[in-house]
Amino acid sequence: MTPRITRRATLLLAGTLATPAIAQKPRTKVNFAMGAGAFYFTLHYVAQAGGYYAAEGLDLDEVNVSSGPRQTAAVMGGSADVAPLGLQLVVQASQRAGNIVAVCTGYNILPMSVLLSNDAIARSGITDSMSIDDKVRRLKGLRIGVTTPGSGTDDMVRALLNRRGMNPDRDITIQPLVTAEGMLAALERGSTDGFCFTTPIPELAVSRKLGRIVLEPLNGDVPEAANVPYIIMSTSPETIATKRPLLLAMVRCWIKAMDLVRDNPKEASRLVRGYFPDLDQAVYDASFDKYRAGVPTNPFVTDTQVQNVAAFMKISKGQPIAAKLSDVFDPSIATEVMKSLGRM
Repeated sequence: MTPRITRRATLLLAGTLATPAIAQKPRTKVNFAMGAGAFYFTLHYVAQAGGYYAAEGLDLDEVNVSSGPRQTAAVMGGSADVAPLGLQLVVQASQRAGNIVAVCTGYNILPMSVLLSNDAIARSGITDSMSIDDKVRRLKGLRIGVTTPGSGTDDMVRALLNRRGMNPDRDITIQPLVTAEGMLAALERGSTDGFCFTTPIPELAVSRKLGRIVLEPLNGDVPEAANVPYIIMSTSPETIATKRPLLLAMVRCWIKAMDLVRDNPKEASRLVRGYFPDLDQAVYDASFDKYRAGVPTNPFVTDTQVQNVAAFMKISKGQPIAAKLSDVFDPSIATEVMKSLGRM
């Protein structure tokens, strides 16, 4: 069975429900656009399962829209107050004067793994000892699944080929399979040769003996992805102007979650566990430990991070990207929260 990424599963765990005093606080509805569930949403999972949102009087009306581009559209269109999505999507929107900005960082590593089926590995001749350049060149002619065009998975596949002088639209077949379930099903049917996705889906495919991970940015296999951050908390300038207390509360929750992951990873892992109820424990433990390295320790997006994202986008999109920190990150929310916590 494919892992079910449940919205409130871990709220049922002992100790995570709001106390009566918390329940009496005035409630604030947050329109929250979620993407396909994955470990890079650890801060959100901890904040939700740990009762941090409830303690701030926040009621998340969470809608899973499956992909980053759809999350971006929800924020820009006003149907979502907040969405945790890829920083590259905010940078991309800034090129077109899009009304979306980051207010807090959420995950600081670009975590897209490439997995191939056993048959595709045999046909391509890829071995673990090969260089990344040799592995990527041997992808030629294969069908590789991504979520949607313009998503982080699509960008990763295109960057891998573009960097090595290949044409992703000619040398491979990029298949928009949308969801983790779609990717696993296609792999099992043999209608794809592999996919680019995030933990725990590649690990699940490995545990089912469907294939192997051949390219892993989290292990430093992909130099163009080094030091490229991924997830941020996004919102619109209009929401900053009209719902500032809501955003302050949301960022406080994520900072508390950062602290827990850093100081008590065992408890953080317990809270996140409920979002992946169908994963084998060994697969879950390996996945959480692997992803914990990318959880930030403070809420700020830096200019270096923005420039690293722009450089990666130049490779993946095949065109120059000029990005300014001031266009993609509003530091006022994070600064106010950090000062209130005595950390600035």
